[in-house]
Amino acid sequence: MKRFITDEKNNLIEEQIEFPALNGWVPNQLKISDKISYQKILGFGGALTEASAYVWSKMDDENKDKLLDLYFGEKNSGYNFCRLHIQSCDFALGNYAYIEDPSDSELKTFSLERDKKYIIPFVKAAVAKNPDIEFLASPWSPPAFMKTNNDMNHGGKLKEEFMEMWANVIAKYVAEYRKEGINITRLTVQNEPAATQTWDSCIYSAEEERNFACEYLETALKKASLSDVKINIWDHNKELLVERAIISLATEKAREKISGIAFHWYTGDYFEAVQEVSRMFPDKELIFTEGCVEYSVDKNGSEISRAERYAHDMIGNLNSGMNAFMDWNIILDEKGGPNHVGNFCDAPVMCNYEKNSFDVHKSYYYIRHFSSFIKKGAVRIFTTRSNDKIEVCAFKNPDGSKVAVILNKTDVQSQFNLISDEHCAQLDAPAHSIQTVVF
Repeated sequence: MKRFITDEKNNLIEEQIEFPALNGWVPNQLKISDKISYQKILGFGGALTEASAYVWSKMDDENKDKLLDLYFGEKNSGYNFCRLHIQSCDFALGNYAYIEDPSDSELKTFSLERDKKYIIPFVKAAVAKNPDIEFLASPWSPPAFMKTNNDMNHGGKLKEEFMEMWANVIAKYVAEYRKEGINITRLTVQNEPAATQTWDSCIYSAEEERNFACEYLETALKKASLSDVKINIWDHNKELLVERAIISLATEKAREKISGIAFHWYTGDYFEAVQEVSRMFPDKELIFTEGCVEYSVDKNGSEISRAERYAHDMIGNLNSGMNAFMDWNIILDEKGGPNHVGNFCDAPVMCNYEKNSFDVHKSYYYIRHFSSFIKKGAVRIFTTRSNDKIEVCAFKNPDGSKVAVILNKTDVQSQFNLISDEHCAQLDAPAHSIQTVVF
């Protein structure tokens, strides 16, 4: 057995641990068994926003490569499942749309020129590091002329007369990105469809989201020979996950056309909601599409508390049925931007491009314990433990190796015996630590 533990200086320490045959009963057990298995893992990653792309573009070539290697290098985070925004989002340099002419139903004026300035070069550089990255793309708002408030910001709704045109814009976006060698395999209907934000936003009820997905978006994708692209609903916080899933997936057609349910973390754990949706709709993918530390909410949080928030949420979601995890912006500037409405946030890696330097936060190293060791195609396996000082999730990788990520958020060291296949390893979890064991 190998143990990988992050020390106080964020070095990943590798240790060889004895894993002899179990000889009688032992106390303080953490039991892991692949005789019971659950969901399959699609991957781990983050969002390649215009803000991230802009910051990256300002770094010199050496640091550009270092940043990409941190996230997409096989020996580092190994990100393989990432998110893009369709048109602008709050972490863009300003509002923008791919089409501005209401009369252009044939989309002759559709243009990706804005994306080609920062986003597409950034994404292509990431794909060059890892050609197997899959992308999920989400719209924050249709063009202003398509909305009831004539504004990309401040909520509003998509006008019925533009539903077909908007669906065609999304399909064309996917097709054009694929021409650039960027493999978009999934979409969400709308980012945070229940929130009226000061930034790019658009409101859909659960019924409206179902209708748009099944009657317009699926049709547009099929017409563009993109029927392989999977459609996800919700893409918002977990506390309404059950209610939205029940309504949006209420019809046979919806259950046929909608492949998954996306969710965020901003209102709390709600792990039971994830678990219940997994139970009710076992054939649907459950994808965590966004989470970050908002400076408007957490101005003075410590590095360790923010890192532990990530690990706690990831373990809870994974144990509840989550198939994939995506952090929000993979890099930001030292202020937590750029953001065109001042909604600054933390990121695992922050850059000061004027000084051509960057800081790697502890949250990066905590996320890496999952993304580096749990491989695409892994299945979650059974765990049970004797004490609540540690949180754990475990997986069996496609190569047969087993992986357990173990978190201790408490102020007290915890000792335990890891038992699997009639073997036992004596381990400890130092106070405020994360570790991964591979066996």
